[in-house]
Amino acid sequence: MAEGIDLDAPITAVTVFRDGARVVRTGTLTANSGMRQVTIAGLPAAADPASVRVAVRGHHLALLDVQVHKRFAADPRREDAVRLRAQAEERRDEVQALDDADAAEQASLAFAGHLSQAAATALARAASYGRIGLGEIDEMATHLTDTTSAALTRRREIAARRRVAHRELEAAEQRLASSEKRSKPAQYTDVSATLEVTAGTEAEIELSYHVSGVSWRPLYDLGLAGERLTVNYLAEITQRTGEDWPAVPLVASTTRQGEHQRLPELKPWYVGRLRPYPMAPASFGGSAEQLSYDEPVGAGGPVQAPPQFRAVAVSRAAMAEPIVAEVSEAGAALAYQVQRPLEIPSDGSPHKTTIARFELDAVLDHLAVPVQALEAYLRATVTNDSKLLLLPGPARVFHDGQFVGETSLETVAAGEEFELQLGVDDQIRVERELRRRSTTKAVLGGGRTVDIAYEITVENHRSGKARLSVHDHIPLSSDGEIKVRLRETSPNPAEQTDLNELIWKFELDPGKSAKLTHRFTVEHPASVTLTGL
Repeated sequence: MAEGIDLDAPITAVTVFRDGARVVRTGTLTANSGMRQVTIAGLPAAADPASVRVAVRGHHLALLDVQVHKRFAADPRREDAVRLRAQAEERRDEVQALDDADAAEQASLAFAGHLSQAAATALARAASYGRIGLGEIDEMATHLTDTTSAALTRRREIAARRRVAHRELEAAEQRLASSEKRSKPAQYTDVSATLEVTAGTEAEIELSYHVSGVSWRPLYDLGLAGERLTVNYLAEITQRTGEDWPAVPLVASTTRQGEHQRLPELKPWYVGRLRPYPMAPASFGGSAEQLSYDEPVGAGGPVQAPPQFRAVAVSRAAMAEPIVAEVSEAGAALAYQVQRPLEIPSDGSPHKTTIARFELDAVLDHLAVPVQALEAYLRATVTNDSKLLLLPGPARVFHDGQFVGETSLETVAAGEEFELQLGVDDQIRVERELRRRSTTKAVLGGGRTVDIAYEITVENHRSGKARLSVHDHIPLSSDGEIKVRLRETSPNPAEQTDLNELIWKFELDPGKSAKLTHRFTVEHPASVTLTGL
C-alpha cells in the first residue's frame, strides 16, 4: 500500500496560447524508501486530463503511474443557503402566528357581538319588569363597548406587525432563491503520481496541464518619426480558468489550432449525370424519401451510406481526441517571453503586458488616384525585419507625436511588408482634366475611332521633397471587334499592368508641379454602340 503525501506545488510558469494556456506547477518533497503516492490537489476543473504531464527529478526513485481525478467539494454557498432557509422559515412562522392572533381577535369580536345582542334582549325584558335600573344598563353597554374597542385596537396592531413580517418573509425568500440559484457543486481536479523510492531522497516534481477559458490578443502602438517606425507590441490577456495566476514567468505563444482537427486532404471531385432515386417498394411501409439513399454521381464516385449508418459515422468522428497545442520556438509557432512577470487573476478582466519594443525602416510616399478622388494619401510602407510574427490586431497610429487614428494589422510574417495609412495630405494638390475627346466619322462599311486624352497635375506645397505614386487607367476591351490602344504618355509610366492600369512614380521638389498626360483611342465598327466609355 503506497503511503499518501499531499504536495504543495504552486504555479511557477504559464504559457498562454491564443485559445488556452499551459500551466506549470513545481513542488519539492523528502521521501523515505517505499511506495509513495504524491497528490497535488485543488487544480481547476478546466484542466484537460489528456494534457496532464508529470516530471520527477531526483535520485533513487522512479515514476510508476499518474492518475487524474475529477472531484466535487461542498459549495460554501450551500451553508449560506441553509442559513437563509432557516431565516425564511422563522419569518413564515411569525406570519402564521400573527394570522392566528388575528383569528383569535376576530372570534372575540364575534362573541362580543353575539353577547351584545343577547344582553340587549335580556336587559330590555328585565327593565320592563322593573328588575334592573338604567344605571345597570349603562354599565353593561359601557363594558361591551370597551371590550369591542380593545379587540379592534389589537387587530390594528396585529395588521401592522403582519405587514412588516410579510415584507421580511418576501425578502428572506428572495435571498434564499438567489442563493440556491448560484449554489452548485464545486468541481476541481486532483493529480496523483505513484513513486517507487529505493532510498531516502529529495525530489522535485513538475506538473503541467492545459486549461481553457484563456486567450490573448495583440495590441500595437505604432509611432512614425521621419522614416523610422517604432512598434510597441503588447499582449492583452484574459482568463477565467478558476485559478489566479501569481507573478510568474509568462510566455505568449502564437500557437493555435487549425480549422480541422486533422490535416485537410483533398478527395476526388466527380461530376456525372443526375440519376433518379430508386423508389422503395410499398411493402417496406415507409415513403421513398425515407428509405432511399444517394447513388454515385459519376464513375468511381463515392457511395453515401444510408442514414442510419451515416449517424454512426458522425458520432464516431465526434469522439476523436482533440489536438493539444504545444508551445514551440521554431516551425509553425513562436513563443514570446514576457519581460516582467505578470499577476493575472481569474476574473476575466484584461491585463496588458509588453511583448517587445523595436524599430523598423519605413518608406513614405503619397498615393493619388485622381479618377477616384482628387486627394493625395500619405502612406508608409514598412518591412518587418524583426524576428517576430505580428498577429492580427488593432493598432493606434501616431505620426510625429500626433495621433493619426486607429487601424487593424493583418498577419505580418518576418520579412513581409505592410502598409500604414496616414491620412490625406492637403499640401499635395491633385487635378485631373479631360483634354481631348473626339470621334471620327464612319465611311460606308468602315469603323469609328474615339480619341481621348487626360492631363493630371500634381503640386507639392510641402517644405520638403515628396515621393509620389499616381495611378490612372485606360479601358479594357471585352469584345474582339473593339480595339483599345494607348497612343501617347508623358512622361512614360513606370508600370502598365495587364488590366491597363498606369502607374507613375516620381519625386517632386517643394514648390514644384508635374503634369502627367496620356492619350488612347478606341476603334470599333460603326454598327457597334459602345458602353462604359
